[in-house]
Amino acid sequence: MNRSLIAIPVLLLAGSLSAEVVKKGQGSYTTKKHGDFTPPPAQIYRVPGIKGPIPTNDWWSSVLWEPFSSNHFPHPLGVKCEANGLRIANPGASLNTFDRGVISAIPAGGNDLTIGLSGVEKFIDARVENHSDWFLTVRFGNSERFLRCTYGHGSPFVYAEAKGSAPALRFQQTPRIWHRSSGITAITTATGNHYGIFCPQPIQWQGTNSKTWIRPNKGGRFLSVALLPDNTPETLKIFARHAHAHVTGTKVEWRYDANTSRSIATFSLVTEARDDASLVPLTTLYPHQWRRTRADLLPLSYKSIRGPMKLFAGKSFEVAFDFPGVLPCLPLAVEGLTGDLRRLVEKKDIPKDSYWGGKALGNLASGSAIAATCNHPELASQYLKRMKHELEDWLSFNDGNKGDRHFYFDSNWGSLIGIPPSYGSAKELNDHHFHYGYFFRAAAEIARNDPSWMKETRWGAMMSEVIEDVACSSRNNPRFPFLRNFDPYAGHSWASGHARFADGNNQESSSEAMSAWTGLILLGEFTANKALRDLGIYLYSSELAAIEDYWFDVTGTHYTDAMKAPSIAMVWGGKSTYETWFSNAPHCKTGINLLPIHGGSLYLGRYPQFVRSNHDRTLSASGGKWKGWPSIMISYRALVDADKALVDWNSLGQSPNLDSGNFPANARHWIENLRQLGQVNRKVTCNHPISATFSSQAGKTLYVVYVSGSKPVQVTFSDGTSFQALPGQFTVK
Repeated sequence: MNRSLIAIPVLLLAGSLSAEVVKKGQGSYTTKKHGDFTPPPAQIYRVPGIKGPIPTNDWWSSVLWEPFSSNHFPHPLGVKCEANGLRIANPGASLNTFDRGVISAIPAGGNDLTIGLSGVEKFIDARVENHSDWFLTVRFGNSERFLRCTYGHGSPFVYAEAKGSAPALRFQQTPRIWHRSSGITAITTATGNHYGIFCPQPIQWQGTNSKTWIRPNKGGRFLSVALLPDNTPETLKIFARHAHAHVTGTKVEWRYDANTSRSIATFSLVTEARDDASLVPLTTLYPHQWRRTRADLLPLSYKSIRGPMKLFAGKSFEVAFDFPGVLPCLPLAVEGLTGDLRRLVEKKDIPKDSYWGGKALGNLASGSAIAATCNHPELASQYLKRMKHELEDWLSFNDGNKGDRHFYFDSNWGSLIGIPPSYGSAKELNDHHFHYGYFFRAAAEIARNDPSWMKETRWGAMMSEVIEDVACSSRNNPRFPFLRNFDPYAGHSWASGHARFADGNNQESSSEAMSAWTGLILLGEFTANKALRDLGIYLYSSELAAIEDYWFDVTGTHYTDAMKAPSIAMVWGGKSTYETWFSNAPHCKTGINLLPIHGGSLYLGRYPQFVRSNHDRTLSASGGKWKGWPSIMISYRALVDADKALVDWNSLGQSPNLDSGNFPANARHWIENLRQLGQVNRKVTCNHPISATFSSQAGKTLYVVYVSGSKPVQVTFSDGTSFQALPGQFTVK
């Protein structure tokens, strides 16, 4: 009897543990919280009945995390969900450049107008009702009496629908009406901004000589409000023609064109006509889009924090992003690295958390590729064994191990969280692409040497889970949202899971995002997973365009002379600044968008003149000597002057104090390679994705290709050079 009583709870415990541990090949994750961390909140502000994974890390995410929202910057509009409705402003009108960057705010007391409901002074909350790739629908109220507002990236319109009460417009001060006709009213607010207010049926607003306007219910349910680029009758006519093509969905699709070495992104909008007018919407393109499109743009634009946004009438357009290629590491053997490589692979004190533990995995991936390239097969084998051990520990749940490194799946939000977390990666779902990007690169290096490791029956299934948390390419995945960290219309990633800031969402370390996409490209190529490779190429190429325009301004056309900073360290929805979350040191503010240095970092050298300026101005601000992160900053210098970089490196002595995201052999290998290869040549590209092109000091063009698999590949470069690249090694011509 006693034995039976004892056995029952043991069996129940075993059954419970089995239910909460999900097996994926040889890996596993848990659906129950283990360890000392705070998960994301239980409350998600979305309409009841909407289930499944929810996007985070987006420009609009704050509305999910709080009863209303923080400021949103879809551009050219600025909006905010508040208790009395949707507040609308023109942040471009407040554009201001200062010594550390540029800011474009939503003034605290200077909003232009708020869309609300008559008779409703305060809503209980605003909830997400629908979302697509770059548009959002928010509902104020309940299913019987509500205000529904739809808005998104690039749109000068807010599309509204009211039920149960008449729509109301509330102004800080009574606006000036400069046009009024059947269903169309044009105004200029006290802040000097111009708006068109469009109704699909003839109506007369009540109270137009006051700060609150009410539309009679007989005027219908729908309303469109547009920020106008000017107050001319011709512009108003253009907007009136397209005002009732309400956007109901948005979608991005991509394809890799190997012959041109470009990723072609197609942006499409789905609309419904609210009257008999056009189904064609008006939208605006960011600079990183209109500089790379052949779409016919209208001669109208808006000021924005990202630069001029140009108007487009159409349901779709294409953008061609340059893809320069990536490498596992630089291709040439370097002598004298054996000791440093051995010390790294034998290092025992690897951090436990998902960020610093991830950086350790990134170092191992780089060390493995360098060891193989420098003809150290025994060391390369040690690296492979060590990487497998570390990564397999992360990819499997072991409840019996206190402090176990593992992944926890939060089904409420649809997110896979590395435990132990760091920097809010659990509680706020921050930075997953930064953390897991190092895992991607380590998995890619393992797959380069042992493709069977990535089989679904082994560790591939669990790695796919980690990838899909960050960059799920399906909109119908029942567990993960589409492209969690990447904003396809803005062209880059966002770091904050909640975006609860007055300046919108933010990202400082664009280079760690590029590290993640490099990992996806290599992993896809080395496992013959074309869809994964092409996804990585799209993310990498688009993020590169955004970096060169918004972080680096490589052409010198965006930021004015009033900004004294050498580059932008952090991009926000409403500002771009030379600041970081963690340090005011110049090497940190510049270096955070350079690290880690790896085979996908060559994009940093595409514009040598900018590299030289960015480096030299940062060094000058540091007093002529690096006070931290010397390997990062010296490696950056090597992209334009590798000989001087070697002198700088040697001056550090035998035991340089490096950031833990780098190691001496990596810096030395990088510098010595660039001394022989020369500078990155961005004008010559290849039809094979694992490639690079350099121009040597002697004036020669050097072509580098790495081919995986067992068969040689005929490769062709854009200057007509073609040769056969051998498998399993670098080919340098």
